[in-house]
Amino acid sequence: MNIPVLGITGSYGKTSCKNIVNSILNVKINSFATPKSFNTPYGLINSINNYLDKFNDVFIAEMGAFKIGEIKKNCKLVHPKYGMITTIGEAHLETFGSKENIMKGKFELIESLPSDGIAILNMDDPYQVKYKLKNKCKVIWIGIDNKDADIYATDISLSSKGTSFSCVFKGDSKKYEFTTKLLGKHNVYNILEGIALGKVFNLSYDELIRGVSSIKPIEHRLELKKYGNINIIDDA
Repeated sequence: MNIPVLGITGSYGKTSCKNIVNSILNVKINSFATPKSFNTPYGLINSINNYLDKFNDVFIAEMGAFKIGEIKKNCKLVHPKYGMITTIGEAHLETFGSKENIMKGKFELIESLPSDGIAILNMDDPYQVKYKLKNKCKVIWIGIDNKDADIYATDISLSSKGTSFSCVFKGDSKKYEFTTKLLGKHNVYNILEGIALGKVFNLSYDELIRGVSSIKPIEHRLELKKYGNINIIDDA
């Protein structure tokens, strides 16, 4: 790949995170994300051969796995410089064998990054915090509950219009206000990861705020709909 590659993995939320990050970056950068749930080596090859074009500046690659070694194969294929882990849970526990193996499998992405690469991790996830990373790449921590994170959200509120929150950046005393049509704490984590990468790519605060407000909900996934005076949450 002759353009920067971002790899995204995790037990849950990969597709949502991928779409969120892509929306934020596209305020300034012509990024391209793998379509649908294309997250296997074949899906990545399909995306590169049939969808990626010469005008794209960043390739966002969703990476799924059922067992140890699969994410490493994806990384050998696309060589990511940036990596994100959404959360480490118990999806595919049967094929991984243990939650420890799931953790090791997901961190294959981060350990495949070059020494000048950047990992964006969730400080509220104890499995991400306790992992002993065998890589000297830079790590940017995001969070909500843990205020030691480099970027964290506070003052989260929900309404019939979506979610609003304040964002705090380490070393900056100012709070920045963000609004999104998305619902759910998990989506705030995904947005924070997108904001972190946007900062890496030198998006201004105004561009980040605009990018977050432009994110469209995925159809039938906590999708807000309004019919007259009735507000509906479509999670079908």
